[in-house]
Amino acid sequence: MRPIVKEDILDVLHKSITAFDSHDYVALTALSNHTIHDASIFQEDDPLTLAVVILALSKVIQRCAERGTTCPSVTPKIKQAIEALEQNNDEAYRATIKNLLHDIAGYDQQLKMYIHDVIAKARVKKASKLHEHGISIARTAELLGISQWELQNYIGNVVSDVSHGVNVNERIRKTRELFR
Repeated sequence: MRPIVKEDILDVLHKSITAFDSHDYVALTALSNHTIHDASIFQEDDPLTLAVVILALSKVIQRCAERGTTCPSVTPKIKQAIEALEQNNDEAYRATIKNLLHDIAGYDQQLKMYIHDVIAKARVKKASKLHEHGISIARTAELLGISQWELQNYIGNVVSDVSHGVNVNERIRKTRELFR
């Protein structure tokens, strides 16, 4: 892992502890979005994986708040990941992040399905952001382990919605008018 990427990941991990402990899912979402920058510039997997983990943690907090339940403690695993990076043990860092993602998915069955869906959607969304930064669809899909078709479909929908500047209800109304 490049030193500049490692430094940024460490910063994000430290900030994520504070945000998670204060149940600030908005800050976690912002941190997730921030990590995409390194992934797009350096085309490395680690920032992208971290972006997905941080986004999943954001959703965990949000879901706990909706349910009125206590959030599980993830701070020890995040600290373990920080320690691994500080010791220049990239493989231990990756294993810790992978375990953290597994833990997030295992909190309960409904949350597991929700997080799986969130992670899948986050990968496609993050891939779209990478593509916006000039990385090819093929390379982006490869980095995130998604199909090029999923990515192209998402990008096409986003571009279509943005370029038309018309809300969905207006588009439906205009489409219906075509068939009268």
